[in-house]
Amino acid sequence: MPGRTPQLSDLYRLAEQLDLDRELPLHAARERDHAIGLDCHSRDDIGRLLCWLDAVSSLNGLEDAHKTPFLSESSAAALGRILALVAGFSGMAGFLFAGGRGLVNVFLFMLLFVIVQWMLCLVAALVMARTLGGSHTPPLLSLNPARLLLARTLPDKRSLREAQSALRLVFLRYGQELGALFTLGAIAAFFVVLALGDFTFVWGSTFQISDTLVEEMTALLAAPWSSWLPAATVSADLIFASRFHPAISSLSPADIDAMRGWWPFLIMCMVSYALAPRLLLWLASRFFYARQVRAAFVCLPGAERLLQRMKSPLVTTQGSAGPGQAAQHPATSADRGLLLLNWANALTPQDVSRFEVFAPVAADNVVSAGVGTLPQERERLAATFSRHFEHIYVAVKSWEPPLADLADILAGFERVPRCTLYLVPLPHKPVSAARLADWQLFARGLAFGAVDVQALESQ
Repeated sequence: MPGRTPQLSDLYRLAEQLDLDRELPLHAARERDHAIGLDCHSRDDIGRLLCWLDAVSSLNGLEDAHKTPFLSESSAAALGRILALVAGFSGMAGFLFAGGRGLVNVFLFMLLFVIVQWMLCLVAALVMARTLGGSHTPPLLSLNPARLLLARTLPDKRSLREAQSALRLVFLRYGQELGALFTLGAIAAFFVVLALGDFTFVWGSTFQISDTLVEEMTALLAAPWSSWLPAATVSADLIFASRFHPAISSLSPADIDAMRGWWPFLIMCMVSYALAPRLLLWLASRFFYARQVRAAFVCLPGAERLLQRMKSPLVTTQGSAGPGQAAQHPATSADRGLLLLNWANALTPQDVSRFEVFAPVAADNVVSAGVGTLPQERERLAATFSRHFEHIYVAVKSWEPPLADLADILAGFERVPRCTLYLVPLPHKPVSAARLADWQLFARGLAFGAVDVQALESQ
């Protein structure tokens, strides 16, 4: 299991199980997860999470609930590959047969099977670069089929936000693979139809395009292979001979033979500008997908605490501490990348040290806010906004409803990739399910790459 890359189904299963565990008492979760951690032999966090997922599914009797459905990802991908090949073959064959009189317009051929494909590759490359370049993923186009699919599979647009980069790379990977297969099918149809039929290639336009301009454009396109494959270039004589006007009523056999010399150039254009970019993008998306999905797996809300429960020793106390005795927690080195925002004095100074979850936060990274007006708070936190943090903890009063002022203040930390809202309970009173749901709804509107809501254990 070490080094295994989780699948998207594993992401969904982990997110679902972590959400169900919110209703489980903390002491029960600690005992269960510690026992699972002792039986898990994986050395990396990915392997531990997969071990835990399988163990919990088995304990809950859900080992058969996530079996491969009738139309799984692999079967849908296989069906898509077949359809892409058929679409490419039929599209090219239909285009060649629809020309009439056996004449194929070179400009229209290049537009449909080269230029459009190259532009789609360029869009995919830009989306991939933006997806991998920062924490904010690019929005899907309103007419993108992937948007319609995600709208059905993820009812809430903020669901699994930590996996959005991986989801986009999945669509990019399959899109480039299907695009490459479409081009391969079109190339196969080109040779089959060209061998069985008597087709010639001509060029012409309603615009005043000179032979010299066409010669320069074809020479530019053929530059990558002109030195080692001169047979796939277009000569000036061929360009002159294949210029066509609808008023021409007949062509001599010699003209027809001359016009057929376009096909090596057209094939090389398809291979170089439609097929090769698809294959390169497909390989890149496969490589980056594995990295992104592994990162998303361990960044799911609740996964970090789950790993801590699996790896930490289980400690029980036989009695309460005396008046002069503080609770003993394992020493934890301060993490300079953590920021604790104490909103509206939800935590007292004793609470910061009492709750073990705040132990890794450096003392000078504990900031109070929410006690003044919004302009005053923004001015006071201006220096904090400019600092770099990897994760921000926000402690809030669970018995109070979320307010817009908090969202406005958190908007100043837009460069922080992760945020966790900790609901501080009243003494000896756990956080109610209704309050937890209110804060979860509030968290969905925050612009962080990963947002989690956790209720602290009442004491």
